[in-house]
Amino acid sequence: MALDQLERQWSIINTLCRRQRTTADELAAEYHVSERTIRRDLNKLSRVFPLVDHMDGRHKVWSMVDGFKNVPPIIFCPTELYAIQEGTRFLKSVGEPFLRPTLESISHKIKATYNTSKVESLENLRKIFTVNLSGAKDYSRQREFLSRLFTAAAEQRRVELGYRGLKDTRAQRRSVDPYKLWYREGTIYLVGFCHLRKDIRVFAVDRITLVDFTDHYFLTPRGFDFEEYIENAFGVMIEDPVHVKIRFNPEIARYVEEREWHPSQKTRKYKNGSLLMELTVGGTLEIKRWILSFGSQAEVLAPKALIEEIRKDIEGMQKAYGPQVMEKRMG
Repeated sequence: MALDQLERQWSIINTLCRRQRTTADELAAEYHVSERTIRRDLNKLSRVFPLVDHMDGRHKVWSMVDGFKNVPPIIFCPTELYAIQEGTRFLKSVGEPFLRPTLESISHKIKATYNTSKVESLENLRKIFTVNLSGAKDYSRQREFLSRLFTAAAEQRRVELGYRGLKDTRAQRRSVDPYKLWYREGTIYLVGFCHLRKDIRVFAVDRITLVDFTDHYFLTPRGFDFEEYIENAFGVMIEDPVHVKIRFNPEIARYVEEREWHPSQKTRKYKNGSLLMELTVGGTLEIKRWILSFGSQAEVLAPKALIEEIRKDIEGMQKAYGPQVMEKRMG
């Protein structure tokens, strides 16, 4: 690294220590370099020093963490370090683009800060406890899209999406205000206001074919609460709430009872060992697939519309796997 670059970066730290906040263009004017160079300096320094950035209107400002001079050293025990490393490994597994430098920096700091014996203890923990990340989608091809969506959401900037839904033969162009990126069951989703549908929608990132920034900015509605928005979703589909009753046979009752499948679920055990579950979910498609995964060991008691949907699915399976059809396949 050139000496003038080292001097400039050290001077930037001293400047930030004296000021409450500053912007990249202000620093660029002071040090007679491009704004791009200053942003690169700030990003590198933030990996080592307690620098933070936030939006002030349409401008990004940088500052030192409040009270940074009085911050004591942080000491982690082996299990805490292990949790950090596994979390880092998980985020890398989904091909995230925007946190990768930070995650790499965390790994380097752990190895550089702690002695060999403590680092080895982390490896010993991995031998007795591991996290299986199979099932997560590979987002390495969508890294640029994810980076743009993350930036747009942070800056509250409208984007133009190319999006191909499951039933679409080709991608449609949509203007979207990106509110939040949401990871659920191995998939990353974008939650935002769709100007085509005039409503808040959920978009699977792996079905996005194009992300372009626009010159329009937005404000997230004050009344929008993400946790409230998804509270009825059994998976990711956001639909009108439906009250569902299911009876599980004794053979599967304990397995079902041991888990929380949905925050609204309530269960009651019968003397014969069967289990009654009641829950309120958004729509019936996702919970129907879940119920069918238990086969004959689960019986829907309500609502009638869901019972009818399952009956039709079973009739369709009977046609697909009937004796005559199987004979033709085997023949």
